[in-house]
Amino acid sequence: MQNITFDTITEAVINHGDRGKSHPRLYEIYTSLVRHLHDFAREVNLTEPELQQGRNFLNQASHHTQEIPTGEIHLLTDLLGISELVELLHDAHRSTESNLEGPLYVPNAPERQMGNRLGIDTEGDSLFLSGRVLDLNGQPIANALIDIWQPNSKGLYDVQEPSQPLGNFRGRFKTNKSGKYMFETVVPLGYKVPSSGPCGELLGLLGRHPWRAAHIHFKLSAPEYTPLTTQIFIAGDPHLDSDTTFAVRSAIVQLQKHEALDELKAHNQSKPFHTTEFDFVLKPATL
Repeated sequence: MQNITFDTITEAVINHGDRGKSHPRLYEIYTSLVRHLHDFAREVNLTEPELQQGRNFLNQASHHTQEIPTGEIHLLTDLLGISELVELLHDAHRSTESNLEGPLYVPNAPERQMGNRLGIDTEGDSLFLSGRVLDLNGQPIANALIDIWQPNSKGLYDVQEPSQPLGNFRGRFKTNKSGKYMFETVVPLGYKVPSSGPCGELLGLLGRHPWRAAHIHFKLSAPEYTPLTTQIFIAGDPHLDSDTTFAVRSAIVQLQKHEALDELKAHNQSKPFHTTEFDFVLKPATL
């Protein structure tokens, strides 16, 4: 491989190896990525200082920070819309829409019973959320596992705020024989993605805001069904049309406010509270 030129370098890189004999799918992805990266460098006439700036950015994004101990690469793919694009590419459209897991999921959340409160937040407005888990024919799925996590009424997750106990506003519930689930929580607040690191600096340079619309995360699983990860958003949030991860789709719930004294008493509440419902649909693992 000699006399490399502007016109031959891309093919030289692609053909350097066994051309996918060992790992065909990896080679398919690698080949396309190299072509796009080389075309990008040609299109913008990339300079050496700009390339070095890009290297420095990726290096910084891979380092852990206090806000994101695992580094900002996951956040970067969210902010570039790549994470949501992958969800859209593979969404079945017949079941509930899938959506981003995000970087703040923690496995093995506390197991909770039907109707339990999800977390402690004395200043938050209570929200009673219920619904069912169904199959594609509308039949209930019993004993489906629902793993839930959300920020509190200030827009902070337990792993971001030391004053919250670990596992606050996280929990795993199981549906009953009617496929029903129900829990008490607080109305979550939208929040800024971590912005003290390189991704936050990039957003600032591009004139982009760091806000996410208020939402609640769900992971659902049941034997013989395809697992689902999704989010539901709260209607009325000011960032529904400009969520910085581009994750807002059709799963938006309206909250109903309750203020009548008899309703407060029935729900053991001392101030107005909200209710809403959302049904999830899972598709069979065989589809």
